[in-house]
Amino acid sequence: MKPSLARRHGSEAGIALPMTLILMMLITALTVAFLAFTSTEPVIAANQMANAQARAVAESGIERALWALTKGETDPAANGALADPLVMANPPSADAPYDGNTTFTVGVGQFKVKVTNGPAANERTIDAIGFVPTAANPVAIKKIQTVVTRVKWLDPPCAVCAGGEAPIGLATRIRVGGSASISAADTGNNYCAGKTPQAAAYSSGTVTSNGNPTLTAPPGGTAAAQAMSQDVMKDWLFSDADMLILKSLAKANGTYYQGSQTWTSPPPNGIIFVDTPSGNPLTATPPSSDLITVDIHGNWSQGWNGWMIVAGSIAISGSTTLSGLIYAQNDIDLHGTGNGAINGAVISTNRVDSQSTNIDTEDVGNAPIGYDCKKVRNGGGSIPQNWFVKPGTFRDLPGTT
Repeated sequence: MKPSLARRHGSEAGIALPMTLILMMLITALTVAFLAFTSTEPVIAANQMANAQARAVAESGIERALWALTKGETDPAANGALADPLVMANPPSADAPYDGNTTFTVGVGQFKVKVTNGPAANERTIDAIGFVPTAANPVAIKKIQTVVTRVKWLDPPCAVCAGGEAPIGLATRIRVGGSASISAADTGNNYCAGKTPQAAAYSSGTVTSNGNPTLTAPPGGTAAAQAMSQDVMKDWLFSDADMLILKSLAKANGTYYQGSQTWTSPPPNGIIFVDTPSGNPLTATPPSSDLITVDIHGNWSQGWNGWMIVAGSIAISGSTTLSGLIYAQNDIDLHGTGNGAINGAVISTNRVDSQSTNIDTEDVGNAPIGYDCKKVRNGGGSIPQNWFVKPGTFRDLPGTT
């Protein structure tokens, strides 16, 4: 072998040992890292599971409060029910066990829940904290807050009410004609507890008549209440926020419509919402394309139950039988005849002066209108009475209290 080849072979042979040691060190390090990872992975997985369980337990607290609120509407004396309105403690929250201090045990953990009054009269704020495995020795804690709501009930003080949103300077007139009959009398099962109507017809303007109509006053009330304050009338009107909730419920029920409608037979029972073509709230000065009318006529002998909410005007004629709430954000014309009737309440808010330059008119035809607070509230049994989570309010919160 030549000397140069011997020297090259010797130098290459000297590299093998260090490279082997380096490779062994790398393999050892990787092995140790892998063993460490495999030992901590179950801990990480367990923590993730505990956090997921704690959130699920907190959600159980929300469900418990929803049950209590709904039970409070249907059976206030039931064990665990929450009365409406809330009987507030100090600091303001519902009494035990919904004051945030009582521990409930469910499944793999425990929760505490606090219920307080929400931003609106028909809203409640719920704070729920979930603990896994226990509140005393938690491995994981999750807190959830949400606002829950129910359909806003209107308790109008009248069988026919008009003018709650009439533009400034305009006076709404209720004109009762023919042999029309409007009654707010107590028939024995048509009043809500603690709610007594004030008048058969109630207007921010005048109540006039032609022909031989009959207006029957409630006990202690009057047949016609005139020049009534709009500030008082706001208590039984739907706000734009209320209208959005009603719109979403109608969409979920498949009873949402846009633009003018003509119905010669009853639509489905429940919440009927007829929106402007643009989908925007009706204003006092809307574009002409947003001025709509729902025309109801024909023979509705089978009847209809629910709430008819229209972002515009309503015209009713023919032999139509309706039970619940008829609510128009503009005008209402009633020309009922035959065996039809309206049982509940008719509300015209008159946001827009569409029939005249300075006055809106409600013409009440021959079909009788009878005040019925219970049917206004439940739409003849077709309006949901339960509480539900208000869309967009469900959120996780930091902290444990």
